[in-house]
Amino acid sequence: MNAGRSTLRTEVPHPLTARRLVELRTSRGWTQEQLAEHSGLSVRTIRNLELGRVLNPRRSSLDLLAQALDVDDAREPPPDDRPGEGVPWHGPRPPAGSVVGDLAERERLAHAVRIDRLTTFLGPGGVGKTRLALDTGARLSRHFPDGVVVVELGDLPPERVPHGDRTAVVLRRVLRHLDTHTAAAPDDGHHRDPRFLVVLDNAEHIPETTVGASRYLLAAHPGMHIVITARRRLTERLGINQEIRPLPVDGAGPGAPAPAVELLLRHIGPHAGADHDPASVTELCRRLGGLPRYLEFAAERLRTIPVRVLLADGPSVDLLRSNDHALLRHQRSVAEGIRWTLDLLTEDHRSVLAWMAASMARRWFTLDDVAAHAGPGFPAAVNPLLPFPDLLDTSLVVCDPQHRYRYRLAPYVADVLREPADAR
Repeated sequence: MNAGRSTLRTEVPHPLTARRLVELRTSRGWTQEQLAEHSGLSVRTIRNLELGRVLNPRRSSLDLLAQALDVDDAREPPPDDRPGEGVPWHGPRPPAGSVVGDLAERERLAHAVRIDRLTTFLGPGGVGKTRLALDTGARLSRHFPDGVVVVELGDLPPERVPHGDRTAVVLRRVLRHLDTHTAAAPDDGHHRDPRFLVVLDNAEHIPETTVGASRYLLAAHPGMHIVITARRRLTERLGINQEIRPLPVDGAGPGAPAPAVELLLRHIGPHAGADHDPASVTELCRRLGGLPRYLEFAAERLRTIPVRVLLADGPSVDLLRSNDHALLRHQRSVAEGIRWTLDLLTEDHRSVLAWMAASMARRWFTLDDVAAHAGPGFPAAVNPLLPFPDLLDTSLVVCDPQHRYRYRLAPYVADVLREPADAR
């Protein structure tokens, strides 16, 4: 009877996972090119394996990688997201308290930073790029034993303003913290390049400077990885771009607040939930677009103003601000943040936005709507299609998540554009 019975063989998954492969390679201080040379596999294969793009990798390929990395046990150790003890940290540290949001998304960002030597966190002002970059630095610090360096770029004047050699300024701010002569030596005696993680924060107004400085640093320091935060894309040809999205306002499980609501209540303080109607709090988060900085501004007001009063007011843009002078000026209020982004654009872009604020400020629209209504008040010399990529890139115009080609102005953009010119 057993002669006709087939036996199902279940192959044990190879212990060399994508995450473990990255960890072993970076612990050696090797680039993907160096691992390819040692293993005989192509760089493309290694990159796809590390990104998890190969669903059923060949076991022989994984064996070659394990052999090249000289490991007897490739199993992944238990997760450990604690910052590396004794790792030098230069610059602002992550704020106290855990980051609100999807843990899996934070792990994905950390994984991307470990794989690629240059990663840009993109998103609108106030979406939390800096907080996530610092969180990523803390989570990965044990993999960069020679230090994490955080450099603020938001205080530099924009590139349209003459200001000497900005690239040299950025490089000085980074290099003064790098001591390559005291790099920690690996236990196995193998030579490796010093491993640093550098965060270049608030770079949207100096794109050429930031890209130029990054090229130099990556070439001069093979063990360095860089994270850039910016409100718009700086390059598509160097590194990878990771879009940072606002916190969800809906969708949490039963009895658990949505991430945006959780952040707002956390900033209000103890017993916050008892003083505010949950539906009103959710509506406030929705009006603020789930943007963490906007929610923090609202939380300051909710300590003295009931949520129903704040909703009845809008809340108006002039209420959404902070007196925290540790922040850069464009980070202290919603209005200043929008003005900062507007300054990145040309006069034609601002003219089109002003027309939108007057014609279709609080409704969804399509490009067909723009073309149909581009009459009086619309800049005569501007093709309505040309400004859209830049307006979307800076998140002053946002897409409808349910309809790809439907748009609207981001919260409070119309309010700022309606201000008298001398108030901006």
